[in-house]
Amino acid sequence: MSKPPVCHESDVQKQVHADRWSKDLVGTKSVATTSGFSIGVAEYPSTEFGERQRHADQEAVYCISGVGEILIGDKVYPVKPGSAAYVGPGVVHCTRRTGTAPVKLVYAHGAI
Repeated sequence: MSKPPVCHESDVQKQVHADRWSKDLVGTKSVATTSGFSIGVAEYPSTEFGERQRHADQEAVYCISGVGEILIGDKVYPVKPGSAAYVGPGVVHCTRRTGTAPVKLVYAHGAI
């Protein structure tokens, strides 16, 4: 029997980082994709920008809760629920909260 192409966030173990936790949901062994496509969720409880991330692929993020800022390259942009951002290949980025609650983002990676 093949694996179902569905998972639930609550069934995925957190990957804990200094400034956030994340869960890769699709594009994993459990829910495989093609061409390096993946999607997941991350939550940023810190009020300080943490580790600068840089990926060889492209990334899109969508804010689902919290109020904060995202650093993309050398510019800082506000994010709130409903905000979406694009991070090009090799561009440095990181996120922090500016409100009282953590910023929770959905992220998607795609091949270039």
